[in-house]
Amino acid sequence: MAGGEPEEPRCPQVYLVSDGTGITAETLARSLFTQFPALAPDWHRLPFVQSPGRLSSAFARIGEGPQPALVVATLADGQLRAQLEHCPVPVIDVLGEHLGRLEAILGAQAEAVAGRAHGRGDAERYDRRIDALNYTLAHDDGLASTDLAVADVVLLGASRSGKTPTSLYLAMNYGLFSANYPLVPEDLDHGGTPHMPQPLRGLEGRMVGLTIHPQRLAQIREARRPGSRYASLEQCRAETRAIATFLEVWELPQLDVTERSVEEIATRVRDLLELPR
Repeated sequence: MAGGEPEEPRCPQVYLVSDGTGITAETLARSLFTQFPALAPDWHRLPFVQSPGRLSSAFARIGEGPQPALVVATLADGQLRAQLEHCPVPVIDVLGEHLGRLEAILGAQAEAVAGRAHGRGDAERYDRRIDALNYTLAHDDGLASTDLAVADVVLLGASRSGKTPTSLYLAMNYGLFSANYPLVPEDLDHGGTPHMPQPLRGLEGRMVGLTIHPQRLAQIREARRPGSRYASLEQCRAETRAIATFLEVWELPQLDVTERSVEEIATRVRDLLELPR
C-alpha cells in the first residue's frame, strides 16, 4: 500500500501431488522453500494419485482451499501429467519438466511406472536396506558389540551427539550397516593415553567420531534431563574434551556436528570413509 508498511508475503498452501508416496515431491519442495525463509507454507501431501478421477478430486479440493496455493507434482503417467493443465493453481511438474529432455539425451523411452522412486523397485537393494536397518537398531548406543566387524560404519561420540539418527539415516537411505558406540567417561578416564575399548579394536577405517560444542550438547541434554549433572555444562565440557583427546590419539576421522543436519552428517560420514554410492 502506497506510503504504508510493505505488505508481508502471504504463506502459500503447497500441495504435493504424487502417484507414489509423495516423498520426492516433498523433498524437492521443502528444499526450494529453504530459499524463502520469510515464508512458512502449509504442506498438504496427496499421495497415490494414480487415476484421472483421483486427480480431478484433488483439483477440486485445491481450488476450494485457501489461496495462494501451488502444486508440486511427481506423476509418471503422461495422461495424468497432461491433466495438470487443468489445475486451478500454478503447477511445478517435476517429472514432466525433465523426463522429455532426459529421453532425448539418453535416446531411450521412459517406462512411466507409478511409484517407482520409493517402491520396492530393486528388490535386492530394498532387502539390503531392511537388513541394514535391523542391524542398526540392534547396535544402537552400544547395545550389541559382538559382531561390530560386520558394520560398514561405526559412529563414536558423546551421548546425544546425533549418532542414532545418523545411523538410522545411513541404514534406511543407503543400506549401510551402521552401528554407534557412546564414548562414556568409563571408556575415557584411564589416565595417560586413552585406551581403545575392546569392542572397537580392529575397526580402524570404519570409525568416525562425531564432535559437538559443549554448549550445544548441554542444551540438548537439558531438554531430555532438566537440571541433571548429565546435562550440566561442566559435564559436557569434560566429556567433549576427553572425546577430542581420544579421537586425536587414535587418529580417527572426526566431524563437528554442532550446526549440521542429519542429512549433511550422513553425507560427510560417507565421504570421510569413502563409502560406496
